[in-house]
Amino acid sequence: MAVGFAVLRIGYAVGLLAAPDRVARPWVGAAAGSPGGAVALRGLGARDLVLSVGVAAFALSGRDVRPWLAACAVSDAADLSATLLAPGSELPDKAKPGAVALAGGFGALGAALAAHEDLAG
Repeated sequence: MAVGFAVLRIGYAVGLLAAPDRVARPWVGAAAGSPGGAVALRGLGARDLVLSVGVAAFALSGRDVRPWLAACAVSDAADLSATLLAPGSELPDKAKPGAVALAGGFGALGAALAAHEDLAG
């Protein structure tokens, strides 16, 4: 399960690195198309890529993947918190529900996998 989790996150991370405007516009709006927005979103994509590759590598090698999964959950919680704290008038209408669904969902799944060692590997 951890490898599948990682593959989905890797896809999202690559999207943020390659096309931050297209991938993140529903989340952060027009800021995704600005030079500063692209810098921040590519940094976020790099973070998620490193964490996700760590999950996959450790899971495939049979090593303890729980710290990597916990790091994914914490990063998702940070993304969710930042989105929920942002003024709603400054974000697209579906940004907050989308963040709850995606960052909340992936964060919860990462935490659940980290809590169950037998499912993580």
